Amino acid sequence: MSSKRHGKKHAGVSAKASTAGKVSADAQERGKAALPKATERMAEVANHAGVPALVARRFLAYLIDWYVGALCIALPVSLVAHWTTGDISNQRLVDYPAPFGLLAGVLALLFALAYYVAIPSAIWPGQTPGKRLLGIKIVRTDGGAATLSNLVMRQVVGVTLIEGVITNASSIWHQMLTIATGTNFVHPLMYIGLAFTLASCLMILIRKDRRCLHDFIGGTKVSLVESPS
Repeated sequence: MSSKRHGKKHAGVSAKASTAGKVSADAQERGKAALPKATERMAEVANHAGVPALVARRFLAYLIDWYVGALCIALPVSLVAHWTTGDISNQRLVDYPAPFGLLAGVLALLFALAYYVAIPSAIWPGQTPGKRLLGIKIVRTDGGAATLSNLVMRQVVGVTLIEGVITNASSIWHQMLTIATGTNFVHPLMYIGLAFTLASCLMILIRKDRRCLHDFIGGTKVSLVESPS
């Protein structure tokens, strides 16, 4: 009797060991099958990293940054507007009593610098929130990481000062110049900036590297950091 019970117990242990062995073997097979796929995915990402960003991605990233950046820039202006005029929706700096128009402008430009320069310089290298969401980034023309100097030339000089209509920060400095000089520069600078912006858009569409005016000013390009979906 004892011999039979011992035999059954031994058989049960053997069956469990056999099942465990099959499970382990299956897991190993699945692991081996998954490894080439993971390697292939990594190779695909590596192959596309550095490729010029698609126009659609750049445009969607721009829309996100335009909206979120505008909210950031409007925040200090709205606070000054509420304090001086009682109307939080009044974003016209020229309507504020001196010197609060210039004060609001300086604060707004500082917020713009934080969004368009500090974030891609210190938090997400080469990426504003919009570019990060779309899987693209600003890099130097040689593919290296964009420096603070590159970002200042691209985002401040190229985008804000020269092109002039891509971000709300441009409208801010146009109004500040108008307040400081007493001459209306808002509309003339807006139309000049619009002409440069249209030229930049054309460059993105016809150039293979998708570099536009502010990319040339900053010594940069916009590249993919992941494979297209």
